[in-house]
Amino acid sequence: MKSKILMSLLALSFAGFTTAASATTIYFNDTECPTCSSGSNVVGNEWSSFGISVSNAYWYIDDRDTFDTMGLAVSPAPGIITLSSVSNGATIDYVVISGRSIYEAFDSAHVSLGSLAVDASSGDVLGTHSFLGAVASIEWTGDTGTAGISTLTISAVPEPETYAMLLAGLGLLGFAARRRQQNA
Repeated sequence: MKSKILMSLLALSFAGFTTAASATTIYFNDTECPTCSSGSNVVGNEWSSFGISVSNAYWYIDDRDTFDTMGLAVSPAPGIITLSSVSNGATIDYVVISGRSIYEAFDSAHVSLGSLAVDASSGDVLGTHSFLGAVASIEWTGDTGTAGISTLTISAVPEPETYAMLLAGLGLLGFAARRRQQNA
């Protein structure tokens, strides 16, 4: 019985830790940016309410993007998405139209966290890719075709209250274990 109580306390402490932080998904659509028009350069602050700034990219509407037909693209200059605060990871839905492109995530010291090279010389390529680590920015470029990002999902960094809840749960576990030893 006591071991069931201990396991329940442990589960509750970790459940609070894993559910307190949530992710943010940015769709780069006309609802999020009502002033955007297809082919127009973005000025950087269109998505500031989502905690990002964008540079060297333009907004597109294209039926070949079967995710949602809208997003950010570059050709060939590198586009940059800078996060206002570092995240625990990021996932992109990408679209590459007739060419090659590279998508790369960086930490706050501009050290690469990994890259993805996509070759669409034989036909358009759509996919999803996740970057793990302390993501501060994402850069992408298309050498001959068009490289786009249809959506961006930013993993949240747990709030300090989440860590406090985890520590409180672990403290309760320690207290229960010590009490159990004293009663044995």
